[in-house]
Amino acid sequence: MYESIDACPGKKVIAGIKRRVYFIPKSDIANWPKLPDVGSEDAKKMGDLATYVGNFTLKAEAYWRHFDLKDNSSGVTWETAGEVGSQIVNNQATLVMVGPSKEIIGFQRQCKNDDLVYVVQEKDGGFHVLGNKDIYATDSKPSGDLGTEITGAKTCTVAIQVYDDCPAPYYEGDLLLSKDTKLNCLTGEEEAVPAA
Repeated sequence: MYESIDACPGKKVIAGIKRRVYFIPKSDIANWPKLPDVGSEDAKKMGDLATYVGNFTLKAEAYWRHFDLKDNSSGVTWETAGEVGSQIVNNQATLVMVGPSKEIIGFQRQCKNDDLVYVVQEKDGGFHVLGNKDIYATDSKPSGDLGTEITGAKTCTVAIQVYDDCPAPYYEGDLLLSKDTKLNCLTGEEEAVPAA
């Protein structure tokens, strides 16, 4: 499955993630998309190993929610953890919101002991999943700062950490936002849900 990786000189690459983060309790997900294994039918190219195939199927009346971030203050990183032969990836995100508000603190009160799945979008467009189906729970650690100086910032932060087999896998399926609306993560556009 190894392939050459070419770089295009002068190609524009924009760092960071967009302001909107989508989340859902893992318990609201009925079926997960599949992350292909080496040698599987869905893995024809090396990039396929980093991309979920299919869509999240949610339980009845469950929808993806969102919160918005402070501009240019949040990010996603990963690093390898463990011993050779059984290494995994430690996916992490620092998500900073302007706040606090009652709603943000209410979210923080709940998320600290829940297993949530998050989807973030690169400023270049690609969507990434933080969370996985069976093996590892997502640890969400909230914090906040009311500020000190008159020109200081008031913020609320959620630090996310989740182990996975893949560094922040790509997702190109749909996120169901309401009974009528879905987000197409291949195009980044909201679309109407087709009538059943």
